[in-house]
Amino acid sequence: MTRLKPKPATTTETIFEAILAEIVRGRYPPGARLPAERELARSLGASRPTLREALRRLAEWKLIESRRGSGVEVRDRVEWSIEVLPAYLRYGRPAPGEATIAQMLRDLLTIRRIVIREMVHLVAPRIPQGATGRAREQVRRAWAARDDLRSFTIEDFGVMRAVVEAGSFLPAVWLLNRLSGIYLDIAQSLTGTMAPPDSYVATHDRFLDALEDHDAQRAADTIEQYLDAHDQTILVMLEVFL
Repeated sequence: MTRLKPKPATTTETIFEAILAEIVRGRYPPGARLPAERELARSLGASRPTLREALRRLAEWKLIESRRGSGVEVRDRVEWSIEVLPAYLRYGRPAPGEATIAQMLRDLLTIRRIVIREMVHLVAPRIPQGATGRAREQVRRAWAARDDLRSFTIEDFGVMRAVVEAGSFLPAVWLLNRLSGIYLDIAQSLTGTMAPPDSYVATHDRFLDALEDHDAQRAADTIEQYLDAHDQTILVMLEVFL
């Protein structure tokens, strides 16, 4: 059975993860104040500098904010950054009427498919002939790493990055950089295996051939069909949430 679990962490990450988990679980709901710094450091067994670094990272993810004269307050969930999602999958307890964990996973995968499809439509006309060589090498690196879920996820994400780089589509590269951290965090939290289909290399070669032909529709359809099947496999792996 596949499970989500906290990833191994350094001291700062341990403190960060501990506070993050308590916020996501609802121990500190929106509008609540965290304990005073001295008290919180003592309860977590952390030094003050380590705690401050953890709080700084939580503030970057929009979970907390310092209020003059009021201490550190938890922000409303609608203000949180997308980086919180893997932790929400590990620790979240949706309130009645909120989306379930299963629905959030489906929504995340749907967003990925939409983003990638639109990227393909935009980048296809910009791919020079013969410019997909690096992406093809990345496909084969991903296939070689197929027995290690985390390694495969890293290399697989690199395929689309190589595509948008080939098209000199820098905003898309930046967006993928942001999304990749979320997916890699989720992959790092998984136990179990998930081998890609035997058609992985052939399917991606067809996708890259369509890009070189500047056939955006064929390229988008090819990669979307693959992602549809791949996402169903992910959801089955995460059946503990379904």
